[in-house]
Amino acid sequence: MSFKKITILSLVAAGAFATVATTTATPTQAAKKTTITAITDGNVAPFAVKEKSGKLDGYDVDVLKAVVKKLPQYKLKWKIAEYDALLGNIDSGRADVGVNHFGKTAERQEKYLFSKPIFQDKPVFIVKKSNNKIKSFNSAAGHTTVAQVGTGFSLELEAYNKTHKKNPIKITYVKDYHDLQDISQGKYDFAYTDLSMYKAEQKQYKINDVKAVKLTNGKGGTKFNQPYTYVVFGKTAEDKKFQKAVNKELVKLAKDGTLTKISKKYLGANYVPAVLKN
Repeated sequence: MSFKKITILSLVAAGAFATVATTTATPTQAAKKTTITAITDGNVAPFAVKEKSGKLDGYDVDVLKAVVKKLPQYKLKWKIAEYDALLGNIDSGRADVGVNHFGKTAERQEKYLFSKPIFQDKPVFIVKKSNNKIKSFNSAAGHTTVAQVGTGFSLELEAYNKTHKKNPIKITYVKDYHDLQDISQGKYDFAYTDLSMYKAEQKQYKINDVKAVKLTNGKGGTKFNQPYTYVVFGKTAEDKKFQKAVNKELVKLAKDGTLTKISKKYLGANYVPAVLKN
């Protein structure tokens, strides 16, 4: 073999090696992940709770963690803010998703995207054990309660008041409150929440002079829009892409029992919506 041929072959081999080396480097570049900033107030037990260590856990938090774990193209970053600033952070682009036991309303649907439902509410009133009168929205009219601005619960009470102006439910708005303690101490006549939240507080504080009264939709003026909660997204193209990926994984995690396991861990029972498995 001539020197010229050897040289040419050497150059070809070197070129091939360079190509292999270049190709080997490409997956590293392709493995770049998109960071998703999830926002919560960390103060809605047992759905999103900031522990003393700074760690976030709870049903909603662990559901999103489980989903993103199945999506290698994304990584999750958490941000904490006051409740009334959560959706504003999504509006301004400082957060991508909201994870805070969010309900769906017509107003919110105009501005945000929603995941498939991740939790099915079982709405209740919390009252003193001696109170056998407050059992529905109609029987709560004229009585006092406490709420945060913009929650699904407060919006439903407000909707009731709009059509019952002569004898509305008296709502006091606060940034932070504890249902069981407030009712036990007589600050308010009742609180509107869901059964899982009642049980979580009862487990923590063991307040024996209050009880949960289950509500029936459509009975006694009681009306809840939808008994579900969701992950909330912005409406950019990237948000839509992430929403689609999240919804796909939620169905898988519902069917394989992962969500049921998370629900039982934090809520003591299965609150995974049946519609998520369809």
